[in-house]
Amino acid sequence: MSHSNLNWNRAVVKVGSALIAPDGKGCSTRFLLALADFIHTSMQSKKQVVIVSSGSVAAGAGLVNFDLNQPVSIPQKQALAAIGQSLVMQHWQKLFDNQCAQILLTRSDLESEKRVFNAKNTLNTLFQMNAIPIINENDSVVVDELVVGDNDNLAARVAVTCNADLLIICSDVDGLFNKNPQQHCDAELIQFVETIDETISGYAEATHNPIATGGMQTKIDAAKFAMESGIDTLIVNGRKATTFEQLKQSKKTGTLFVGKNK
Repeated sequence: MSHSNLNWNRAVVKVGSALIAPDGKGCSTRFLLALADFIHTSMQSKKQVVIVSSGSVAAGAGLVNFDLNQPVSIPQKQALAAIGQSLVMQHWQKLFDNQCAQILLTRSDLESEKRVFNAKNTLNTLFQMNAIPIINENDSVVVDELVVGDNDNLAARVAVTCNADLLIICSDVDGLFNKNPQQHCDAELIQFVETIDETISGYAEATHNPIATGGMQTKIDAAKFAMESGIDTLIVNGRKATTFEQLKQSKKTGTLFVGKNK
């Protein structure tokens, strides 16, 4: 894959709660219309796309008027996820003419050879049906705390499972910076990363978003996992329509983590 132009056939796109539920409750199309158009255009070009979608907890909170700014227990998060997951699916479905298909996974599903085999078969069959897989962690039954099973790393594992050649992680910043751009006006965007070393890891700062389960560190961890399997990873600003205009034109945007042997 060229460092300036993108050439891919199958992509996994991770979309976080900050894009699906920017107000911390319910679902909104505010930041999803441009993304949906990019996915539609890609599929028209015979490309295949998997969406790894957060948002079920925030969606559930909106439905039952639950304040996520207060301390939230794991059973409460799991219950909110159970309430909100169907709303998230309805939300995605209304953005596409293609049929959307829900798949709920846990880390153990992707660490079991038999279940990985079954997941691959399901995904390949959905691609044949021209459906759009919408994947989320099965938050309502997962044993560990939700922050352990963040969707950045889930997306990376899904990308490896379905033999994707591109992982796109949508964030609320333009990519990886050498400093926090929200706090430092002289922060510089890192355009390309070929090796994740201590310097790159040091650029990551944890999120303070109460509805998110990871920050830049989880995105770097996910990129490293994908890179090691030869999958290129983009961290992009999912709040900017221009991001997806560039991607529609196969132009690199954000920070590109280059897969090994590329």
